[in-house]
Amino acid sequence: MKRPKIKLLIPNLVTLTGLSFGLSSIRFAFFEEFNIAVICVLIAGVCDVLDGLFSRILKAESDMGAELDSLSDFLSFGVAPGIILYFGLIDQNQIWGYVAITSYIIFSCIRLAIFNINVSTNVLAEHRGYFMGIPTPAGAGLILSPLIHSFLGYDWGLDNPLVLNIYVVVIGLLLVIKIPTFSFKQIKGSINKKIYIRFFFAFVLLLMLMINFLWQFLSVFGIMYLLSIPFSFYSYKKN
Repeated sequence: MKRPKIKLLIPNLVTLTGLSFGLSSIRFAFFEEFNIAVICVLIAGVCDVLDGLFSRILKAESDMGAELDSLSDFLSFGVAPGIILYFGLIDQNQIWGYVAITSYIIFSCIRLAIFNINVSTNVLAEHRGYFMGIPTPAGAGLILSPLIHSFLGYDWGLDNPLVLNIYVVVIGLLLVIKIPTFSFKQIKGSINKKIYIRFFFAFVLLLMLMINFLWQFLSVFGIMYLLSIPFSFYSYKKN
């Protein structure tokens, strides 16, 4: 039996690293270390970007890698954020909070199943610069936003459980509704070489902001992402 080349295993190892961080986020949630749990989900998101990047650069795409990626995404961006939010903000004495969290996890599962079935349709949309619905990593970031806001002293999720439950369900629905949202996977092809330096400077600036003002950065980014959805819909229809 021919041994697989090491470079073909690299994307899968990155995927499994992201899965490990997703599992670790659940552990930290049980110990009520929610800030570390959120950071673990964030690192899992970075791994999700890197495994796809490495698979394309190394030309190491495989069916096994695709299945691992979907399973890792479901745990890291479906199950883990739901558990973190459940223990972090949801009133566990009320059934509706549990229903809302369960709905989000189910919708994330359905999202990944639909994506796997409609691979050709999704690839076509991505080549146009859009996702159909919000991707699961973005969904994870959005449902964790109320918890992130609480880190900054804004406890609207804790003070308004009904609003929080509705918010979680709406984010779950956005995972499966066929509404176009901007995809940044094609941004490289749309950037003119003359502005690479400006783009690099902007990237470094955003990275520094994220390192030094993580929760503020994630809060603002989440709001901007939600506000971008109507614009992405208009842009998709226009093109």
